[in-house]
Amino acid sequence: MPGYGYSGKPTTTGWDPARIARAWAMLMKRLGYANYVAQGGDWGAIVVDQQGLQADPGLLGIHTNMPAIFPTTLMGRPFPARRRHRVLSGD
Repeated sequence: MPGYGYSGKPTTTGWDPARIARAWAMLMKRLGYANYVAQGGDWGAIVVDQQGLQADPGLLGIHTNMPAIFPTTLMGRPFPARRRHRVLSGD
């Protein structure tokens, strides 16, 4: 991700998870991939959630170990309200 690990710091502002997700979709196209999957954990989980929300036609699926949404029921019982979250789109 821009500015993390060995990646250089972006020279412009606005590199939020939604923009990074769009950049990954563009990168996959430029690399010649018609279809791809995405995986993310930690900060990458936020980006991969955005990829799922943006639903690029080439994206076949996402995998995350930090889901940003939770079901309203779990094993047939109501899921505790204090543990439910919503995904907020940056659009």
